[in-house]
Amino acid sequence: MITKLARTGGARVIGVLPRRMIVLAIAALGIAAVAGCASTGTSQMTESPVRAALDVPDYFVVGESEGTATTMPAPGTGCRSPMVDPRDGTRLTLVRSIEGVGDYEVAHWLYGVEPGEVLRIDCATGRAIGVFKRR
Repeated sequence: MITKLARTGGARVIGVLPRRMIVLAIAALGIAAVAGCASTGTSQMTESPVRAALDVPDYFVVGESEGTATTMPAPGTGCRSPMVDPRDGTRLTLVRSIEGVGDYEVAHWLYGVEPGEVLRIDCATGRAIGVFKRR
């Protein structure tokens, strides 16, 4: 209970719990909520691959949303879409990403990806990590 009643000299005074206690309680709840979300998200992206990817390039490059221009992936820029196979221009569409790792949708059977699966890529390097179940 945030407020409490007290009697002083026959008059009722409503006192409020110290502001510091309320701030600390709110901060603790916020930290618990963030920690819960963080642990849920990363555990989903750290599961083992279904299998290794097949016939992937040494690295994928970042494509422009329109046009054919590409750039090298770089640390700290996050996962971008589309990623492009520099060998033949195949474009991969980002499905989801967490902490620099992205799941990309590709045409079925390409790179060994079957229906219901995605190709996971390290977005900082463009290197394929493996084939994973789509979540």
